[in-house]
Amino acid sequence: MPMRRYGSKGEGCVPLTVSWEEGGSVRILCDGVLDRDTVPELRRRLFRDVVKKRPTDVRLDVSAVERMDTAGLAFVLELRNALKSQGIGFRLDGITDSVRRLVGLARLENLLFESD
Repeated sequence: MPMRRYGSKGEGCVPLTVSWEEGGSVRILCDGVLDRDTVPELRRRLFRDVVKKRPTDVRLDVSAVERMDTAGLAFVLELRNALKSQGIGFRLDGITDSVRRLVGLARLENLLFESD
């Protein structure tokens, strides 16, 4: 399973690990803070290195995200919409209480959480 590690913790950078699995599935593990300072670089990297390569589905794991603001949430929604528009599956994994609370405040549960 090819894996690529990006960045290190620091201002303006979200460390992430992108794992390509058999069949074209991708798992992205974000680590750190998803906010207005880090989202632009994260967006550029993921759209260049993942979305354009058209995986079969993408799992975004936010279990190691320390903090996410509305810019981070907007990015997650943008990524989901870009993938879905290309027929690529999307799932948000490792949902922490703080991420769940932010998604709930924005009333986006039906878009970002799989139904039980």
